[in-house]
Amino acid sequence: MVKSLVLFALCAAVAVANPVVYTRADVFNNSGKKYTLSVDKDNRSCICLKNTQTAKIFNRDAADMKLFSTSDCTGNYSQLERGATRNNAQWVNSVSMGKSGVPSIGPYECPNYFNR
Repeated sequence: MVKSLVLFALCAAVAVANPVVYTRADVFNNSGKKYTLSVDKDNRSCICLKNTQTAKIFNRDAADMKLFSTSDCTGNYSQLERGATRNNAQWVNSVSMGKSGVPSIGPYECPNYFNR
């Protein structure tokens, strides 16, 4: 019993010391179906949405989120503030989100997230 308690305490301490925290945004299609994009908060990722229907995008907790009409997060962008929603987002073909001030990695694929 004591060994179990010690092991549990050790696992809990490791979990608290190394929490994985994600930056998240929700993408909605025309029928209201939702897909949540998640990025490790210590990185910055470019996510291709060219093949995903993007009727609405909600920035749940990303401190820095940029919306692009290109599929590779290049060119002009529109900033989407934390807690804000962009309606009529059909023009968005990629998003860059995560830690500010670092270059985006990706995109590595361009799936239809609603068909996964």
